[in-house]
Amino acid sequence: MHAPHVDVGLGSKRTAYSPTAKTLDFLWLELTNRCNLRCVHCYTESSPHTGDCDVLTAQDYDRLMREAYELGCRKMQFIGGEPQLNSDFQTLLVAAKTIGFEFIEVFSNLTQLKEETLCYAADNGICFATSVYSDEPEVHDAITRVKSSHARTIKNLKRLIEKGIETRSATIEINQNPAQVKRTLRFLSELGVKHVRSAEVREFGRGEDILARPARLEGLCGNCCFGKLCIAPDGTAYPCVLARQWPVGSVLDMSLAEIVTGKSLEGMRQTIFDTIWIPRLASKKPGKKPSKKIQDCPQSPQPDCHPTCPEQCEPTICPKSCVPTGPCGPETPESQPKKMKQQHKKRKKK
Repeated sequence: MHAPHVDVGLGSKRTAYSPTAKTLDFLWLELTNRCNLRCVHCYTESSPHTGDCDVLTAQDYDRLMREAYELGCRKMQFIGGEPQLNSDFQTLLVAAKTIGFEFIEVFSNLTQLKEETLCYAADNGICFATSVYSDEPEVHDAITRVKSSHARTIKNLKRLIEKGIETRSATIEINQNPAQVKRTLRFLSELGVKHVRSAEVREFGRGEDILARPARLEGLCGNCCFGKLCIAPDGTAYPCVLARQWPVGSVLDMSLAEIVTGKSLEGMRQTIFDTIWIPRLASKKPGKKPSKKIQDCPQSPQPDCHPTCPEQCEPTICPKSCVPTGPCGPETPESQPKKMKQQHKKRKKK
């Protein structure tokens, strides 16, 4: 789906990858805000006692997936809370595959994993992602604030690997020292997890207390301005899973198409681009590596290096942007900084 020409200040030719392009390339569906863990940094502040605003039904989620597919979206991720706590999780997983999504990922804490889900994922190319905070159980459990969570997560991670299911894992840097982080990444690689990486805590949800600062737009990695959308279980739409302070509509009041093509999302994407990408492009020096913040988006799939699901790549701390590139999606500012900077300079001269 391509929107008509709009001048966004980066050249005269508008593309589908412009921040104001009214497209939907990647959809996050948050199936519940409830979680059996109580992680100290959780951006949705989930716990076993949250979820009272989970109003979307299985029929609502099915409709949203069909609407997204009609809009051209072919990649999606089930998230939470813990998505597997939704009683309709398996039904929705099957529905996503039946509808025709080409890339489906479940972002789970993996403290539980039904055999039915495991077998279906193995037979249908479903991917999984999780977080492991340490190779030491006591350190991991201190962050999740639930004893035995490490043992259960690692057990189910091994089950996924044994089934040959594409899986990635991130280590969130909270209070671990660099040596601990490196050891954890090595531990995960030795388990057989092909795609591992580390990421920093962001100032969202409980992360605000850890970093002692309120949520800021600058805290986002910025890649959410390119064709992404998150739908929370109360129906609210956000440009990013982290961006709870900046809603762009509700699927209880509007269709998905109305949100995707609406002024609110268009304006928010442009604001994110202007706030995060323009300064980044202006300050980028030749040969300089991407900002660590660009890399630190563990919730979002990454491109290019993955052998079978290029949308879902994080091999051994892969220094790629969070936005799909190559055969699975658009080029991004990070993949073409010179081109965009040249366009920006031309506009300034005019």
